[in-house]
Parts: sequence; C-alpha cells; structure tokens
Amino acid sequence: MKSEIWIYKNKKYVKATKWDLFWRNLKYIFTKWKLINTSKYDLIPWKDKKRYFTLSPKEYEDSEKIYNDKGTISYEFYPCGGIGWGVKIHVIKTGEIIDISDVSTW
Repeated sequence: MKSEIWIYKNKKYVKATKWDLFWRNLKYIFTKWKLINTSKYDLIPWKDKKRYFTLSPKEYEDSEKIYNDKGTISYEFYPCGGIGWGVKIHVIKTGEIIDISDVSTW
C-alpha cells in the first residue's frame, strides 16, 4: 500500500498529484537561494557621501618626483589631530616612508 501525501492548496488540504509534487520540487530548487544586493549593507555608503582623498598640487608633484626617482610607491592617508589629513608615501622597493603632507591646504 502506498502512502498518501497531502498538501495545503487553495486553503485546504488535498491529496497531492504527481504534478503537484513535481511543481513543489521545482519551485524549491529556484527559491532556496536568494540574490542579495550586498552593496546596500556597506558600512560607508560611498555613493551617497562621496568620501575620497585627493592630493594637493604640491603633494602630487612630490609623489611624481619620488615615483620617477625611486620606483613603485603606495599612499597612506592619516588624520592629523582633527585639522586635516596627512599623506605618507611608502617606497615599495626600499621600504622608505616619506611624509609629503601639504599643511598649507588645511
């Protein structure tokens, strides 16, 4: 004797047909995973606040000179006592750290 499967359909319990079981399994396959917009939950909403760092013309010239003389560099922006932001250049090849902060722009 086969066991019967009952499903809740149209606000009442009815005996499931093969089509009902097939549809339920197919629906489960496509609805078990959800697509989530992860950028909605960023800690800092970059698009709304438009927070970014820029170099002053003097800092840019200094960084270009260091890049041409010593090779690949990276930038580090750090807060300077609530007044403004300082810029340090890290020379990748030698490990040197050079502060090129332009305090006249604060």
